[in-house]
Amino acid sequence: MITNTSCKRLLWMIVAVFGSFQFALSQNSNDAKEVTTTYYVKNAFVVQKPGTVLSNTSVLIKDGMIKSVGPNIPIPFDAEVIDADSMYVYAGFIDACSHAGVAKKENKDRPKVDNPGSPPKDLAGITPQYTVRGSIGEKLDKSMGELRALGFGFVHVVPRGRMLPGQGSVLSTGDLKPAESIIKENVSQFSQFKSARGMFPATTIGVMSQFRDLIKNATYSNNYKKAYALNPNGLDRPKQSEELAALYPVVENKMPVFFYAPKVKDVNRALILQKELGYNMVLTGVRQGWPLMSSISGLRMPVVLSLNLPEEIKDEKEEEEKKEDKKKDEEVEGDEKTEKKEKSKKKAKAKKEMDPETKMLNERKKKSHDEYVSQAAMFEKQNINFSLSTLDTKPKDIKNNILRMVSGGLSENAALSALTVNPAKLLGISAMAGTVEPGKIANIFITDKPYFDEKSKIKYVIVDGNVKHNKEEKKKKKSGDGETVELAGSWSYEVEIPGETQSGTMIVKGEGDNLEISTNSSDEPDDFIDGTNVNLDGSSLSFDLTVDGMTYSISVDVDGDTFEGTVAVGEFGSFPMTGSKKPE
Repeated sequence: MITNTSCKRLLWMIVAVFGSFQFALSQNSNDAKEVTTTYYVKNAFVVQKPGTVLSNTSVLIKDGMIKSVGPNIPIPFDAEVIDADSMYVYAGFIDACSHAGVAKKENKDRPKVDNPGSPPKDLAGITPQYTVRGSIGEKLDKSMGELRALGFGFVHVVPRGRMLPGQGSVLSTGDLKPAESIIKENVSQFSQFKSARGMFPATTIGVMSQFRDLIKNATYSNNYKKAYALNPNGLDRPKQSEELAALYPVVENKMPVFFYAPKVKDVNRALILQKELGYNMVLTGVRQGWPLMSSISGLRMPVVLSLNLPEEIKDEKEEEEKKEDKKKDEEVEGDEKTEKKEKSKKKAKAKKEMDPETKMLNERKKKSHDEYVSQAAMFEKQNINFSLSTLDTKPKDIKNNILRMVSGGLSENAALSALTVNPAKLLGISAMAGTVEPGKIANIFITDKPYFDEKSKIKYVIVDGNVKHNKEEKKKKKSGDGETVELAGSWSYEVEIPGETQSGTMIVKGEGDNLEISTNSSDEPDDFIDGTNVNLDGSSLSFDLTVDGMTYSISVDVDGDTFEGTVAVGEFGSFPMTGSKKPE
């Protein structure tokens, strides 16, 4: 039973967002709740699906599900209203293949084996029985949160490893525990041409040979097991192999193999294996697939293109030359300045008039670069169904690379399809994701301008029934000696919760990586609780507070003597938080 003392203690820190526990226990069903799982996105442009945009439309969300989409939806009494006038609502993006949430394995010394020609399966990288559930820890790493902030509501996560790392599952990108984030388990078998170290298969040819043997042996083992089940008379009992058993769904064409094939040679090898063995395959992480488009198109095979693009090639511009001249002009005076300027111009002219061999090399580089960027547009023109993957892509490059694909000829509708309806169909989650429609999981995001506008910003992300307020990045505040702004001191804070404002004091001690934070409430000024997991990244400060087993995750952006951000209270959602530094 919850006592008055524990209830009062919880009240000092954001727990007021869902009312005192005694009130929650005693309120009748006709009373308005202080914390809601109901959200009303009001008067937005709703991009219901690629090519369909509804204006002056509202979206009603309850318990993490989309309940209604339309122009005249009544606002429930317990709803938190998000005024999205002139904003745009999109279905949460779906990452078709990623390692998000799966920690990188330690780079250990090469293991010693007695027989390198026939090593243990796990050391050789053959672990098709491994699952994402077993690969993720108790808490998803920050990469999942980074994808969520970029508009991704779902991620097809595959284990890390070598030739057969294991089975992929679809996860929601919310703040739930990893096991609770899984919405569809074991949807794929992940494979790649990644050889073992110092043992078989130590080469790409060895990987192909081993893959053939595994699929053929799994087919034989599966058939024998079925025959034994029908009539065991005269037959030896089937031998058990967890590696082969994990491949039974593959050889029965019930589970596709997502084959990582970034380069054209990888694509070709993967196609050879699929043609020979006949399993269902999804070419994955493809960066250089355009030379084999005709083969892929003929097989009507789904493809997952990589969002990892080469760095942009920037042509020399006159403005850069002018900047260089100006800089040099400031360093010299009089006749010397004029002489320096003339030399600079001659140097720039000579650089332009490069030798034919260098010019040809640069042209080839430019052609290759343009082919990478326009690959998605080529696939669209060939009517090849494709989705997009963030494998090997830095989060900061994702949106820019999507826009580069559009600039390279990919239509916005095709780009949106590759991020929503296509991966939803590919992963078998179309009934719950990919569009903004009633009955779907309410993993959506809201932008201030159309997403494909270069200047658009994601303002809200709603995932697992929680609203995340995206804050614009701010430049790091620095003092004259180059250090970040001093945070040490006393700060007042306010948290906006339904029906009231909760306030208190935050004490910050130390600096850099040695910050210590303690917080109280104006209701309990003498009751301070220490923060944990304190992290300062430039102007972004985050830390956790744990009260009676419940964790409150605080994330704010500091701007001089003020800050603003959110407090995430588990399943109860996130709430705006602001603060200012008190005078010393």
